[in-house]
Amino acid sequence: MKVNILNGVRRIQEIFQEDNIECFIAYAKKTLTGILTKKELIGAHPNRIIADVMSDKYICVDCNIYIWEIKEIFSRNRDIQVLLVEKEEEIIGYVTRTILNVELGQYIDSLTDLYKSDYMFYNIYNLIRQDKNATIIFIDLNNFGYINKTYGHIAGDRILKSISDILKSNLGSNCYLCRYGGDEFAIVAPYSIKESKPFAEKVTKAIKAYPFLENIPVSVSIGITGWKRQENKGQNISETLINKLVNRASLASTKAKKDGNNPIIIEYVDINEIA
Repeated sequence: MKVNILNGVRRIQEIFQEDNIECFIAYAKKTLTGILTKKELIGAHPNRIIADVMSDKYICVDCNIYIWEIKEIFSRNRDIQVLLVEKEEEIIGYVTRTILNVELGQYIDSLTDLYKSDYMFYNIYNLIRQDKNATIIFIDLNNFGYINKTYGHIAGDRILKSISDILKSNLGSNCYLCRYGGDEFAIVAPYSIKESKPFAEKVTKAIKAYPFLENIPVSVSIGITGWKRQENKGQNISETLINKLVNRASLASTKAKKDGNNPIIIEYVDINEIA
């Protein structure tokens, strides 16, 4: 809701209580000057004017921004509580940390607490957009159907949670992990494919050495492929291209599973061919 910086605080506090409006945007004539949230209004003296109590700690973002970018902005700006959303230079809404967390909850897998596959697709796009390597490491559990049928689905769920924990504990700070679906996990790394293979080997060893419940033998098959920076600079980043990259990594993990002797399969792709 728009308010003038010369408005009295008392009236805005009344509106806040009556209409449950969480964020007021303060203008001086037509110029955006500050914001008022619950934090500024509670405790403010009712006889003051908006200009006296408003905050100038906000950031404006475009309405087409990805939710993951909003998360990054909040992470980089710890003192910011509100992002104002604009379209064609008009403020059309706002996002608070609470709103963001509620929205992000829809993208979190309840069993593993990992983000779902949308997180992977965005980070592939983002790395390519920044002209960085974007390697996709696709991790597929072997014989998971057999484990579920032999030891039960509760045991299967506990194994998935353990795999999630192993991956998190081995993950680099600049890598992105998600549960792709079912017994499949995926990692997006800003490394070359060659640099990513040692990580994949480390993961397979960690899983092999992990004491899973009832000593259930657990292993994984891994497929690796990715986007190579520089050679493809200027390449158009389409949804189709990203889908094809993910598909190649998925098929590589399937190939590794069928092979039986090679748990890690690397697929080098010609980007121009699949773009």
